[in-house]
Amino acid sequence: MSLSESELEIASSLRAAYTDGQIQPFSALLASDVVAAYRIQDHNTDYALNVEGRRMVGRKIGLTSAAVQKQLGVDQPDYGVLFRT
Repeated sequence: MSLSESELEIASSLRAAYTDGQIQPFSALLASDVVAAYRIQDHNTDYALNVEGRRMVGRKIGLTSAAVQKQLGVDQPDYGVLFRT
């Protein structure tokens, strides 16, 4: 998985938010590119597992309701990883 320079910057800023707090919105940088967003998520998941030594304990799926998808302007559920705290 190869990330662009801007995707790497977004991934880094997301990780920094754990210690530095709130970050600036970056959605304009992705231009609604769901594939890029999941690439960034996968990169940060790999980073958490392999660099930080975190442990995955499950997965999360959201936006499963058609009504919520319509409200947020999306057409599919989203998903992610849950880590041990």
